[in-house]
Amino acid sequence: MNTVLICGGEINDEFSLVCLKQIKPDCIIGVDKGLEFCYRNHVIPDWILGDFDSISKEVIDWYREQQEIPIRQYKPEKDDTDARLGMELALKLGSDKIFLLGATGGRLDHYMGNLQSLLITARKEKEGWILDEQNAITVRRAGKICIHKEEQFGKYVSFFPFGGNVTDLTLEGFKYPLSNYCLTAADSGLTVSNEIISEYARVTFSSGELLMIMSRD
Repeated sequence: MNTVLICGGEINDEFSLVCLKQIKPDCIIGVDKGLEFCYRNHVIPDWILGDFDSISKEVIDWYREQQEIPIRQYKPEKDDTDARLGMELALKLGSDKIFLLGATGGRLDHYMGNLQSLLITARKEKEGWILDEQNAITVRRAGKICIHKEEQFGKYVSFFPFGGNVTDLTLEGFKYPLSNYCLTAADSGLTVSNEIISEYARVTFSSGELLMIMSRD
């Protein structure tokens, strides 16, 4: 099951509409100000949630009138971000892949909260992605990642340890390969702006949580 969370950060309408067309989500969750993207592009989400402190009254009132859409409203004084609550709802609904649109740009603290939310999917052995017009971002736990060159997002692939060392990191099919390397925060510049040179690239590691960013200029 594929689920898309439309969040309230900076969102490129053209890019995001293409993503929705390509992903063909089984479920769309409108998250707080992300509903404004839905409203102006005639997107009807399956669920709506947030504290609604940053959305125009006109938009939220219109969606409240659509009584078939479940709405979860939270107090602004809560212990989770709206995006994290959306991620948890998506998992409860049975999602295998969760994509966040409108999760970057604007306030850095909101972006960091969205980035941290990718740990939820990683620890549930599901796929979580933050997408914008320049980046595709995911966090994975120990195991294997296979990337088909024809399907990669952008030109560059970068890796960072996320919360601790990543052990036995091996990169195959890349311009700059690695073999059984222990990647730490202190030397993660080593794994920035790599490139795939084979038809398939493989990333394996034994322990830790790995942040992967595929990007384009």
